[in-house]
Amino acid sequence: MDETAGPLPPRLLAITTFATAQVGRVGRAAMGRMMDEHGLGLWHFAVLAALDDSAPASQRELGARLRIDPSDLVEVVGRLEAAGLVRRERDPSDRRRYVVEPTPEGRALLDEVSRRATDLDDRLLEPLTPADRAAFERIVRVLLTHHDPRARAAPTRTGPAVPG
Repeated sequence: MDETAGPLPPRLLAITTFATAQVGRVGRAAMGRMMDEHGLGLWHFAVLAALDDSAPASQRELGARLRIDPSDLVEVVGRLEAAGLVRRERDPSDRRRYVVEPTPEGRALLDEVSRRATDLDDRLLEPLTPADRAAFERIVRVLLTHHDPRARAAPTRTGPAVPG
């Protein structure tokens, strides 16, 4: 952060939406830098995570689930495939569609990046007490499930669904 730029206007700081957007910007930038170290972008991580949750999946299903434009998804999956992180093959039951699944290398990289993302969470939320952090995480998930129905998914390998 640029400490020489001067303070933010109090009127902006009083708007919770502005404050949360700024914290999100800091977190997203940190995630982006970490992903760069692995030669990935945030969409690559999202696709690997979605495939880990429900592979194999068609490219169409992935695009709809993650709200990625189909032409962008082709590039993302192509790059993951070129790196040996996913396999993309024609669906034997419908030759018009491609099915994508992670490779063992893709799952291993996803595990490593997920661990590093947890470390980023720890640094971002460092000023909070354990009780405040738990409350913040719960509140963020309640807000997310309220505003995005995709967050109301069934339980996964990583934990229970958040009540909507």
